[in-house]
Amino acid sequence: MRVLKSLVLAAMAPAVVLAQTARYHVTVNPAGRTFVVHAEFQVPAGRDTLAISLPAWSPGAYDIDNYARYVHGFSATTPDGRALPWDKADQDTWRIVTGGARQVNVEFRSNPDSIMLEFSAIGADFAFFNGTNLLPYPEGADLGGLTCELVVEFPAGWRVATGMTPAGAPGSYRADSYHDLVDSPFLMGRIALDSVIVDGKPIRFAVYPDSVLTPAVWDSVSDAIRRLATVQNRIFGGPPYDAYTVLLFAPYGDMSWAGGHEHRNSQFDVYASPGFATNPRTGRLGGFVRPLLSHEFFHLWNVKRIRPAEMWPYEYSRQQFTPLLWWSEGVTEYYSGVSLARSGLYSLDGFVSDVNGKIHEVEDVGEIVSAEDASLDTWISPTFVDEAQYYYPKGALLGLMLDIQIREATNNRHSLDDVMRALYANFYQRGRGFTTPDLLDLIRPWFRGVDDFYARYINGREPLPYESVLPRAGMAVRRQETKAVFVGIATGGALDGGVVVAEVTPGSLAAAVGLQAGDVLLRLGEVTTTNPQAFGPQYRARYQNSEGQPIDVVYRRGTQEITGRGVVRSRSTVAFSVSRAPNPSPAAAAILAGIVGR
Repeated sequence: MRVLKSLVLAAMAPAVVLAQTARYHVTVNPAGRTFVVHAEFQVPAGRDTLAISLPAWSPGAYDIDNYARYVHGFSATTPDGRALPWDKADQDTWRIVTGGARQVNVEFRSNPDSIMLEFSAIGADFAFFNGTNLLPYPEGADLGGLTCELVVEFPAGWRVATGMTPAGAPGSYRADSYHDLVDSPFLMGRIALDSVIVDGKPIRFAVYPDSVLTPAVWDSVSDAIRRLATVQNRIFGGPPYDAYTVLLFAPYGDMSWAGGHEHRNSQFDVYASPGFATNPRTGRLGGFVRPLLSHEFFHLWNVKRIRPAEMWPYEYSRQQFTPLLWWSEGVTEYYSGVSLARSGLYSLDGFVSDVNGKIHEVEDVGEIVSAEDASLDTWISPTFVDEAQYYYPKGALLGLMLDIQIREATNNRHSLDDVMRALYANFYQRGRGFTTPDLLDLIRPWFRGVDDFYARYINGREPLPYESVLPRAGMAVRRQETKAVFVGIATGGALDGGVVVAEVTPGSLAAAVGLQAGDVLLRLGEVTTTNPQAFGPQYRARYQNSEGQPIDVVYRRGTQEITGRGVVRSRSTVAFSVSRAPNPSPAAAAILAGIVGR
C-alpha cells in the first residue's frame, strides 16, 4: 500500500489519463561513476501538481529493487529555469507544484552501480543501464501510448548498442511507449559489434570488452545465434522484430554467477570472460553460453509477448503476482533445450542429459513445492526453497511431460508447439494476457487429461510422474531408494568450536533434542563439529547402522551448554535418473524424434 505523507504543497487533482510525449537526456559520467538524467514532461491543462515516479522493479526480474534509492540532487524547473517546489510522495514518487507551467523539467543524478542484470554500472571504459533504473514516468499517463524520445551522451570514442530504435542524430532514440523505452537496455564503451542476418532480419551482437570477440569466438557465437534463431522463428512463423540485439557484459576476472535478462528486442547477458570463451583462440565457448542464448531468445515470444494476464500491462510500482511463472520461465527453459537439440547444438543424448540434470535440480530440493506456489513466492527472498530457481527446472519438466502427452494423444500430429502458437495468436496478437484456464482450454482438445495433470502436478504437490510419462518418449527412468541417518539442520557457518544452526527440520533428531536456529551445535554422540565440513560424513559413517540408538546432542545457547537426549533417526530418499531407452517402442521413438526434430 502506498501512503502519501502530508505536504504543504497543493493537493493533486483527480487522476487523469495523459496523452503526451516525454523527453529524456542521459549523460554518462565515468569520472563520477554516475548517470545524470534530465527529463521533460508536459503538464495537462488545469493541473497544479505533477507526480513522476521511477519503477520499483524491472520486468523479468521478479524482485522489488526500489531504484529511487539511488537518486540524489533532484531538482524541478520550468523550461526557462524557474525552480519549482517539490516533495516526495512515497518511496519512488516526486510530487511537483507546477505553478501554472505547461512543462516541467526534472534533473537528478543516479548511481545504481551494480554488476547485476536489472541494475546499471559505469567503469572507466564501459557503462550499461536499464531504463527502469533511470527514466521516470508521469503518474496518470497512459504508458502504452506515451511517446518517448531519448538522447544518450557518452564519452568520445565509445561505441553504443541497444535494441531501441535510432532516431536521426547519433545517440538519439525513439520509443512508441514507455514500456518499450524501459525495456531496451544500453551497453556502451570499449565494445565489439558484429551481426548476422537470420530470416531476413539482423541480429546484432555487442560485447564488452572488445577483446573478447576474437574471430574464432565470433564464428562460434554467430553459428549458435543463426541456428537458434532459425529454429525458434520456425515455431512461430518468423521473427517478431525488425532487428534484435544481444548485449554481453563479459568482464575479466572471477564471478560466482552468469545469467541473462530478456527484453522486447534484445537480451542483456553477464558472463565472466574466462567462462564465456574458454579458449579464445579456437573459439570454444563455455558450457552455459548456448543454453543462455537459447533461453533468452525464446523469451522474445514467451514472456515479452505471450504474457500472463496479471502482467498485462506492466505496473512498475508494485509486485505483479502470477501463478504462471512456471510456464513463462520453466517452459521457456524447456524450449531452450528443445531448440538446442533441433538446431544440432545438442545431440540426442545431450538433450536427454539435460532432462536428467533438471530432474536432479528438482529432486535435490528435498521438498515438493507446487509450481504455482513457487511462481508466486519468487517475490519473497529468501525462502526455504529457492523458488526463483525451482520453477525453472520443474516448469521445464512439466513442459516436457505436457508435450509428450499431447503428442501421444494425437499420434504426434500436435505438440506443445501448437499451444505456443495458439497463445501467440489468440492472446498476444489480440493485445491481452492469458490465464491458467485459458492455457488449459488450449491444451484440452489435444490432451484430455490436462485438468487432472494440472491438479496433481502443477497446482498440486504430488511427485512428478517420471516413471509413467518419460518412457512414452523413449527415455528409460531409473529409480534408486536409499536410507541414511540424518540430523535435520541447515548450518550457518563455524563459531567457537561448533557450527551455527540456521534451520531445524520438524520431526528430526535436531528438533527432538530442542535445537533452535541460532544455537551452536558442538557434538553428536561421539562426533564433534569442530570441522564444519567433516562432521556430517563422520556422523553418517559412525551411526549409519544405528537407527533407534540413544544419542546425546550437545549444543550451546548463549552462554549455556545444553545436552539433549534423543535417538538416531534415518530417512529414505529416492533419486531418479534418465537415459535413452535401448529398445523404445516405435511410438515412443517417434515422440522423442518429434520433440528434438530428428
